[in-house]
Amino acid sequence: MQARHLVAILFIMALFGSAYPVGKLGVGHFPPFEFAALRSTVLTLALLPLWRFAHPQKGQGWALVGFCASMGVGVYATMYTALGMADTVSPIVIGTQLSIPFAVVLGRLVLGERVRPLTWGAIVAAFAGVLLIAFEPALARDLPALGVIAASAFCYATATLFARSLRSVSPFVMNGWMAASAILPLALLSVVFETGQWQAIRSAGPVAWGVVLHSALAVSLLAHVGMFSLYRHYPVAHVIPYYVLMPVFGVAFTLLLFEEVPSTRTLFGGAIVILATWVVNRSTAGSGRKPRVGAQPATEVPEPPPGPTTTPPPETEPPRTESRAP
Repeated sequence: MQARHLVAILFIMALFGSAYPVGKLGVGHFPPFEFAALRSTVLTLALLPLWRFAHPQKGQGWALVGFCASMGVGVYATMYTALGMADTVSPIVIGTQLSIPFAVVLGRLVLGERVRPLTWGAIVAAFAGVLLIAFEPALARDLPALGVIAASAFCYATATLFARSLRSVSPFVMNGWMAASAILPLALLSVVFETGQWQAIRSAGPVAWGVVLHSALAVSLLAHVGMFSLYRHYPVAHVIPYYVLMPVFGVAFTLLLFEEVPSTRTLFGGAIVILATWVVNRSTAGSGRKPRVGAQPATEVPEPPPGPTTTPPPETEPPRTESRAP
């Protein structure tokens, strides 16, 4: 990989990793569902000139609806809820990596895809690493948040299945509809389950609005467009392994923003999860399947998620095995 592309991918992984600690700042001011709705609104406005309400081809409507529901609503509603519930962010960042083994398992159960024994072993190791973190005594209060982020990872994996039927759809179309369709459901969830929304908006200062813009534009737009640019230069198998850097950056930014020092158990469990994720990525990327590019996303992934695989981080769908970034 050329030096400039290596620098670019490190910057992109840093953006993906920043989605979670910065998102924690966001839900520290805005209620989680409201924050997700505001983020989707900003992303919709940013994509509108590139998307212009274009429709997918006939027969792809239901796949797009499923993708929008699972990614735009499911992933981000649960991701920001988990961040709002958690006292510590590092385990949440690591927990998002479950989207990768979930995607492989769903591919096997729903699509009948062949899974190598090595991949199965890595999947078991990934879940074992998360369980090791979950049994950390100091994280007892965060167990519900870990459960919610696991649900977010499952939603992201589900979104990748729908996205496989949308390979021919422009990533701007996918993400435009995903972001726009999520605004009303997320706003309704906020109205029903949250309070203090208008107060949060009125009292929001530059930092709070900067967090919204960061989540929508820096992570869900800039970072994912950058990843799609790299996919035009390199095979997917050469790019995917770098996604294991996303939780590394996420934990590092968490330490800087919150002075949160992960315990030895959390670091050990996180190392298991990251290594297992790398093995799954390498084994599936090298299996000869055609890469899918399309959510977390040329314009949005899972945040990565969250995605949350930026990519995903998690909303243009990343290749099926990439880490999520919001």
